[in-house]
Amino acid sequence: MEIKQICVIGAGISGLVTAKTFIEEGYDVTIFEKQKGLGGVWEKSRTYPGLTTQNTGDTYSFSDYPMPASYLEWPTAEQIRNYLDLYAQNFGVLERIRFQTEVTNVSRKAGERPGWVVTIRVKEGNERETKEEKHEFDFVLVCNGIFSIPKLPSLPGSEEFAASGGRVLHSTEFNDTSIIEGKRVVVVGFGKSACDIATLAANTAKKSTLVFRQPLWKVPRFFLGLINLKYVLLTRFSEAWFPYRQMGRLETLLHTLGKPLVWAFWRTNEMLLRLQFGLDSCGMLPEQPMNQVNCQISIAPPDFFKYVHSGKIQAIKTSIAKFIPDGVELANGQQLQADIVIFGTGFRQELPFLEEEYRRQVVDEDGNFNLYRYLLHPNLPQMGFVGYNSSLYSQLTSEVSAWWLAEYVKGNLLLPSPSAMYQEMAADMDWMKTQYHSVVAKATCITSFSLRYTEQLMEDMGANNQLGVWKGISQIMMPVDSSLYNKLRHELKSQRLRKVNNSSTNEPNHCELEVGS
Repeated sequence: MEIKQICVIGAGISGLVTAKTFIEEGYDVTIFEKQKGLGGVWEKSRTYPGLTTQNTGDTYSFSDYPMPASYLEWPTAEQIRNYLDLYAQNFGVLERIRFQTEVTNVSRKAGERPGWVVTIRVKEGNERETKEEKHEFDFVLVCNGIFSIPKLPSLPGSEEFAASGGRVLHSTEFNDTSIIEGKRVVVVGFGKSACDIATLAANTAKKSTLVFRQPLWKVPRFFLGLINLKYVLLTRFSEAWFPYRQMGRLETLLHTLGKPLVWAFWRTNEMLLRLQFGLDSCGMLPEQPMNQVNCQISIAPPDFFKYVHSGKIQAIKTSIAKFIPDGVELANGQQLQADIVIFGTGFRQELPFLEEEYRRQVVDEDGNFNLYRYLLHPNLPQMGFVGYNSSLYSQLTSEVSAWWLAEYVKGNLLLPSPSAMYQEMAADMDWMKTQYHSVVAKATCITSFSLRYTEQLMEDMGANNQLGVWKGISQIMMPVDSSLYNKLRHELKSQRLRKVNNSSTNEPNHCELEVGS
C-alpha cells in the first residue's frame, strides 16, 4: 500500500528530526505534542534551574544543523530549546505541530486499508476544557521516548506531610529556584538531576540533603582538570573498550587475548575518578565496575563532591521509608526535617496509549522493550519507534533512526523475515542480560555502542563501502563529527538515485519491501 499520512507522537528531539525527515521525503506529517512547547525533556515546564547538557554542544547537534558557536560549551536548557525551535522553524516542522494535544489511544484501523486510528485529547481555552478527536493515519511514528512519564514513588504519610505544609515534587516539576530558598530540602536519587538539584540547593536552600540507595559513577567535565571528557568518552576509540555482541576482528582480539589490557584500562579510569573526587573518603565509591553500569554514568555537577566533603550537602546512603508531618523517616530509622522533598528518580518507560494487544508485544512482563534495531516490531505493521535507544548522542542516533525508518516506509530496505527478526531481538536481549547481569534501562540503553549502532543502521541502508573509506584514524580517536553523517546520507541518496536511473522502468525493484504486508 502507498503510505501518505504520517503521525508523529511527541515533539522532542526524536519527534522533531523524524518529522523533518519524513517531510523532506514528501509525506503529509502531523505531530501531536501534549506540552505547550517543543523539546520533550527540554521543554520549559519540565526543566529545573541550572540544567545543562551532559555532552558538549558540538557532539549534541543534528548532522545538518550545527549548534550555534555562541552557545556555552555545555549548553543550557534554554539554549537547547532555542536550538530545537530554530531547527523546527528552519525545516518547516513547527507549523505541523499541534501543541497541548495528548495522544490517549492508538488502535488498528478496521477495513481493507491498514493503518491506525489515533485518539487525541486537546486542551482548549483556559486549559480546563478538553475535546476528543480521532484521526486516521497510514503510519504512526512513536517518538515520546523514555523520559516522558516521571517516576514518583508512592510512600506512606505523604498526605500528612502535605497537610503540614510540606511539598513533594519530581525533578521535572522543580522549575523555579525561589521554591527552595530558605527551605530544608531533601533530594532523592543519585542520577544527574538529583545531584544537580542537591548542588543547587546547597547554594540556595537552608539545608541540602541527598538520600540515595547506591552511589553511581560520575565523570568530570575535565579529567584531572585538564582533558575534556569528550576526548575520553565520546570517541570510537572509547567505545572499543566496551564489548559488543557483533564485534569486528580487532575488537574481538581486544576482548579475548587483550582482556588484561581492557581490565587495566577501566581500573585506571576508576582510580583517576577515585582520586579526583575523593570517592573513598566520602563513602561514594560505587560497588559495580565502571564498564558494567554504562547507562548509569553521568556527569558530576561542578562542586558536587566538594560540597559532599565539606558537609554542605549531607549525603546519606539509604532510602525513604515514609513521610512524617515535618519531614521523612529513612529506612535506617533516622528522621530528617524537611520542607520540600524532590525526587530525581527518573522515568517510567511505558506506552499507555497503544492498544493492549500490541503493547503486550512491544513491552514484556518485566517492562523491557522488544524492538528490532530498537525501531520496529515485526508484528506492528505501519508503526515505528524513534528515541527508544538511550545513547550518548541522542540527536545523531534519532536522526539516523529516522532515515532508516524512511527507507523502510519507502520499501528500500530488504529486512530479514519476521522469524529472523525475532531471533535477533532475543539475541540482543540475552546479550544485555549476560553483559550487564540485568536488562539495562529496560533494554533501551545503547550507551556503550551508540556509534556502532548508527553504523549498523547505515550498513542496513547500503553504506557498507562508504563506511570503510569514511572512518579514518582521526575519526576513531577524535570526538564524533555529526556533520560527516550528513555527507554520508547525501552519498546514499545519490547512490539510490543512480540505481533508479540505471534500472529499466519495466523491471521490479528487488529491494522493495511492502510495509505491513
